[in-house]
This record gives sequence, structure tokens and C-alpha cells, in this order.
Amino acid sequence: MKKGIIKKGIQFYKRYGILGGIATLTGQGQIKDKNYAAWYEKNKVSEEELTKQRNKEFPYMPLFSILVPVYNTPIPYLREMLDSVRNQTYQKWQLCIANANPENEEVARILNQYIEMDKRIQVVNVPENLGIAQNTNKALSIAKGDYIGLLDHDDMLATDALFEAAKTVNDENADVIYTDEDKITMSGEKHFQPNFKPEFNLDMLRSNNYICHFFIAKASLMKEIGGFRGEYNGAQDYDMIFRCTERADNIVRIPKVLYHWRMHEQSTAENPESKRYAFDAGKKVIEDHLKRCGESAEVQMTEYPGFYRVKYAIKEKPRVSVVIVKETKNMIPKDTLIKIADDYGRDRVEFCVVDGNYKGDIEFDGISINTLPWKKKCNNTEMLNYGIEKTKNEYILVLSSYIIKVSDNYIETFVSNTMRKNVGAVGGKMYFSNGTIKHAGLFIKKDGTIAEEFNKLPRLCVGYMNRQSMQQNMQAITFDDIMFKKSLWKKIKNGISKSKSLQRDVEICTKIRGNDLLLVYTPWAESVARKEVIISQIIKVLEGLPN
Repeated sequence: MKKGIIKKGIQFYKRYGILGGIATLTGQGQIKDKNYAAWYEKNKVSEEELTKQRNKEFPYMPLFSILVPVYNTPIPYLREMLDSVRNQTYQKWQLCIANANPENEEVARILNQYIEMDKRIQVVNVPENLGIAQNTNKALSIAKGDYIGLLDHDDMLATDALFEAAKTVNDENADVIYTDEDKITMSGEKHFQPNFKPEFNLDMLRSNNYICHFFIAKASLMKEIGGFRGEYNGAQDYDMIFRCTERADNIVRIPKVLYHWRMHEQSTAENPESKRYAFDAGKKVIEDHLKRCGESAEVQMTEYPGFYRVKYAIKEKPRVSVVIVKETKNMIPKDTLIKIADDYGRDRVEFCVVDGNYKGDIEFDGISINTLPWKKKCNNTEMLNYGIEKTKNEYILVLSSYIIKVSDNYIETFVSNTMRKNVGAVGGKMYFSNGTIKHAGLFIKKDGTIAEEFNKLPRLCVGYMNRQSMQQNMQAITFDDIMFKKSLWKKIKNGISKSKSLQRDVEICTKIRGNDLLLVYTPWAESVARKEVIISQIIKVLEGLPN
């Protein structure tokens, strides 16, 4: 075993513990490079298909203007970028290059060669380097296309990138388009670290610029919002993405790897600290986006460069009703309820327990529990509905009776997100007592089966593309810990199946999303669920939760 691996292992053990260290070192939750390399070769477009694409005529043949700011680009990378555009199967494009150092004779010579070969390549010289945003605006000034795409000077487009974009424009009349991407080595020979992205995900975008490459927007939209802004240099594309998506009616993701992001020593992708200023700019981008959206919030950098936490403000703390369904002889989580009441305010929280094993009213440590005897056959959904009906407050937190520990500001995190106008329900991150994840949102597969996101990964393992650590929108969340408004529940409760399985939870969440409301998973509201494990494991995970 290499010394570097051993050193890494020690570092990860100190940071993540045994389970998290193993998961991180083995890439648990990630797509292993060797597997992806094989997948990429198997799934890349065949030559036969590329030939068909070259002969395809769409009803609408949009012109794509690709913007590329160039500054002392290494010649091999410059050539590969240029060739990747010239080799597109869709031929109606314009390559708009802003050369920020025309005195670099070698770069100028290569650009002139390509201009002679292909008149669709146009160059505007920028005698004095103005910064990446301003340089890109120079490229934008010569763009004549119907749609504008963004390409870095040392990256590459997949051969079918513009074909798929044209197809999407015709099929869906998209205002904004983005694609999946991967990374390539400096030689361009190896593909690795694919980023298979979700459909447009507002909360994830507020956590990280997951859209990144390949980004395309209507030219009219991009020019309407005033191009790129120099005050966000380093995150100018992040700012552009926010401003375009804020105004777009139809945002479409193409689920194909169509952009290859080159990694080299000074690339943000490989050495994040080399561009710390870019992450500072990203924080400012999110802050200004939130202001435009009328959201009062604080943006914090996380320990992972380029990833952020948005803490939404609570102007007036609403009263919250906590509903617990107790179907068995399981004890009420006394410490959890005391923690919640003390953190949020005892006068602001109502506890309602629907008790299928009623032995008398419950009261402890001065906290009154509204105990609701359930005398019929226990059914989780019926008991839940009964409990919610008996609550006094608009904000409802459904809590599992198995939760034995919650993090600080648990209720505040739920409330601050539920108060947002476009949010229907909020779920947190729950662990088993051994420190592995019980659930962090639900994912509905194409075949209709339900998967628990990040299930059984260690608590501190960040997951695929850091997504375990990001607040984001989900297809569904479980009813082990979920907050919503009572008025919304009254609107959607009819017709819900009596099942107490995840299928019931998905059914309810689907109804919520059907009302054009977001489902939010937040990693900032953490809880631990009881499980039969050894006492030492329980103590370990309790000690690990944030204070």
C-alpha cells in the first residue's frame, strides 16, 4: 500500500471515524472512475448515429453562438477546444472568441489558422485583459445566435452536444438548457468523475453551482439581463445561471454527458484553494439572487469550497405543533421533546401524541403532552390524520417516536424553510444509532420503486458529488421527520392510501409537488433514531452530533 494512501487513511479516520474514513477512501457513494470509464465507452454515440445526426434537419434550426474567453491558453488545449466545436454534428453554430492577450503570438497564430479554415469562428481582440466577465461580454457582443452557450478555453464539447441542444429546443422550446458533464485528464485521454445532474433544483443551486457546464440560454434572455457582471469574476457564470433561471419559463436538463471539463494543476476542479476568490464571489452571487427573489437569508460558506448553506430568516416565530404517532409500547422520546421545547420556546410548541397503547396522560419536566388515545386498530395514516386534526397550530412537525436525539436549532431549521412561499414540506437527515444514515430524502426510480437517498452511508460521508451535505429539493421525503402547513394537509389528505410504507409517503409528496410546491431536504436538521445496537455505538453517535 502506498504511503500516501496510509496518510490519507489516518487523516480520514481523525475526521470521519472508522465508517466515514472507509467510505471516503473507497469512494462509497461515488461512481468509481474505472466503472465510469467503461460506462462512457459503452454509452458514447456510435459513428453510425453521428452520421445520422449530420444529415438531420430540424423544423427549427437555431443558430448557437458559443462564447469562449481566451487568455494564454496552452496550444494543445486550444486546438482540442476548437476542434471539438468544428466537429459538431449540428453545423449551425458560431464560435465567438475573445482573445485577452493578442500579443501572445502563438495563440494568435493558431486562432488565425482556424479562422482561415472556418469562417464560423470569429475573434475579437481585447488589448488589455479586462477580467473573465468583461472578456466574455466582448465575445457576447459579436454573437448573432438564437442561443448562447458557454465554453471554457481548455475544455471540450462532446461531438453531439449542439445536436442534442437543437433537438431539445425543437422538442421543448427551452429557454435554458444544461447537460451532464465529466472531467478529462490533461491529455484528454481519460474520462472520470461524471456529474449526472438532477432536473432543475433550486435549493441545490443555492447550495452549489451544480449546473456549471454545458450551459445554454436564449440570446434574447442573456442580453436582456445585461450580460456578465465583473463584480462576480470567478463566479460570473454562476451569477448568469441564476439570473437566466430566475426569468426562464422552461429550464431543461439534457441527461447526457456532453461537456468535458479539463483538470490541470490550476483548475478549480483539482485545487479549490487556488481560486478562493471564486468561492467568495459565489457567496455574493447567492446573496444577490436571494435579494432579487425577496428572500431574507444569510449565506454561509461550508467546510467544502464552493458549497454553501442558506439560513432563511424567521421574522416572527410561529407556534409549532409536534405530532407523534405511537403505535406500540415504545416510550415517548422524553429527552427529544425537552430539547425541542427548550430550544424553540416552551410556549411556542404543542406536543400531540396519538397513543395506540394508551396507559394514561403523559407529562414530564413541566411539559404538557396532549395525549390522544387511539382505541381502534392501529393504522399509521389514520392516526396521523387524527393527530393533525387535533392540533392548534398552522405549522406541523411529524416526528417519529423512535427519535432519541436532535441537533441544535432543529425546529428553527424546519420552520425557516417551511415559511418560504414556494415550499410545501421539509425533511431532515436521520441516522441510525450506529451513525449511518437512515434517510436523507427519497428517490423514485424509473421503474417506480423507491430508494432512500444515501441510506447506510456514514454520517460524515458527503455522498455523490457532495449531495448528502447539500440542502436540495427531493422527489419525496419520509414522514419520520417532516414539517408542512396544516392548511396544505387539509388540501391534500383526501384519497391518501392507508399504507404506512414509504409508498404512502411518496403518494403524499407527489400531491404536494402537484401543487407546484417544493419538497426540501435539509442536512442541517439532524436526528438519531433508536436501534438495537451496543451502548458504546449510541454514545459515539450522540457525542458526534453538533451542539
